[in-house]
Amino acid sequence: MKMRLSVLVFVVMALGASSVRAQTIQRARACSVNDGFSMADVVETARNINWSEATAPVVVRIREAVAVAGPFQEDYDFVFELYYSSYADMVEKRGAFRRLPGGRNGRGFSDVATCSEAVRISNVTFATPPRGNEFPQATLFASTLCELNGASIADAVTLAGTIGENLGAVGAVFNRTFGGPRVPRNSSVSFNFLFPSPADFGTALDRIRQNPATPDQQNAISCSVGSFWVSHVIHRRTN
Repeated sequence: MKMRLSVLVFVVMALGASSVRAQTIQRARACSVNDGFSMADVVETARNINWSEATAPVVVRIREAVAVAGPFQEDYDFVFELYYSSYADMVEKRGAFRRLPGGRNGRGFSDVATCSEAVRISNVTFATPPRGNEFPQATLFASTLCELNGASIADAVTLAGTIGENLGAVGAVFNRTFGGPRVPRNSSVSFNFLFPSPADFGTALDRIRQNPATPDQQNAISCSVGSFWVSHVIHRRTN
């Protein structure tokens, strides 16, 4: 079964992106699957959550780790991501969520997964436009941490756009604004590339492996070894 829009593509469309760069806000927490449950149980349980109009983000996504650079997979299995159209939207929806009464019936998210209390909030700028109108609920994407080395966020968005075009993927730049390790502001960003399908991911990576690009010596931005994820769209707001 397919959704009309994938997580990043839907946000771009929801914000009405055209000739300007669309932006959104991401709130993320690292999580682990509880003993006795699988990733499929986590995704199913999350999709069964009643996301009310008063509390729902624009998009909810689970980013399942497959091959992640660094120590992430030593402690966690996935990232739980909420996307909002603006900081005002995030404050409004999170405030409404915090005012909800306790108590629930049936299996809840905390039964199948345990999430870190640490929250990271990032500005997200889309570097390439969506491709096509239909994306699967689960697809693949790649990410990499990049040091700006004096370059600007705009330079990073331009580079991510070029890479996204070459990959045939939707490219976005994540610039952390709150939470996480202490680093100089605007010193590093994350590039994310969402593929229309798993087959497109494989085709693009094989093409690059067979025809590697010549390094741009004029570009100050340097990126680390990439990470490989499965993107599960959990919920999308319809208004």
